Amino acid sequence: MKKILYIFCCVALLALFFTHPATVALGCSAGLTLWYTAVLPSLLPFLIVSGLLVGTGFFRYLNRFYVPPLSRLFGVSQEGCYAVLMGFLCGFPMGAKVTADLVREGHISAEEGNYLLSFCNNVSPAFLLNYICLAKLGYPTVPWPLIGVFYAVPLLYGLFTRPLWHFQRENRRTAKQASLRRIDFPMLDACIMDSFSTVTRLGGYIILFSILTKLSTLLPLGSSAGVWIGALLEISGGIDGIISAATGLPSVLRTSLVCACAAFGGLSICAQTQSVIADTPLRLRSYLAGRFAVTLLTLLFLLFLLLLPSAAPALRGCW
Repeated sequence: MKKILYIFCCVALLALFFTHPATVALGCSAGLTLWYTAVLPSLLPFLIVSGLLVGTGFFRYLNRFYVPPLSRLFGVSQEGCYAVLMGFLCGFPMGAKVTADLVREGHISAEEGNYLLSFCNNVSPAFLLNYICLAKLGYPTVPWPLIGVFYAVPLLYGLFTRPLWHFQRENRRTAKQASLRRIDFPMLDACIMDSFSTVTRLGGYIILFSILTKLSTLLPLGSSAGVWIGALLEISGGIDGIISAATGLPSVLRTSLVCACAAFGGLSICAQTQSVIADTPLRLRSYLAGRFAVTLLTLLFLLFLLLLPSAAPALRGCW
């Protein structure tokens, strides 16, 4: 039955590609523009530098600055703290890529990697500030309380789910200690090629899901259903759809829905995450379980805080 359904979906998608070439071209153009103007320049440098830091083990020299609080808070190893830092600073799917690299190189165990994957793969602060808060939500200045709540939710999720994961911070029987290596040209070439391969794969997923988002508008499901399908598929198109379709809703609900969409990231991010962890023992269901929980908690937290009279002036956007 699953095979028949899979074949039917593929045939239906192929038929849409041939019968609606203009829509496909529009989605391809939108995805390519997003990848070329936003993802490539913002993600590629971090991929190369992070690959070098992990490959050489030099990231351990940075540990003195962030390891003490993160290690005590989440009970992870020194190497795992690096994944926490990169996952919150660099955006999708950098947290998953760094975690996969650490597991692949033997710096952390698979169990610790799955725990990190459940909460350390988030939208980047630059995207949240510039694209979502200022450009889309219309805030005149940076809404720091909103930013704080947005990133506090995955941090709290990681903190409270730590007892469910069975690995020890100091016991490294399943993971070897990181050894320092000098940077040489073969390593640099490997990091550059791996980074280009990763960012190219991500671009393919972005383009594909942008096309699917455009094709979803052809379904006879109504405008509201199309908005939710778009939000489920891809983050930027989903946010645009929510904002354009929710003009009649209260600003509290619109802001909460947009932030929940950003917290989830869409199936495009799920596919990108699976792509970067494919050759490791990391499990996609660990990421999905954490992402669904963080999305729901983000929506509930923001609805609660935005409905508080004292918080409303500081958090509500200029719609």
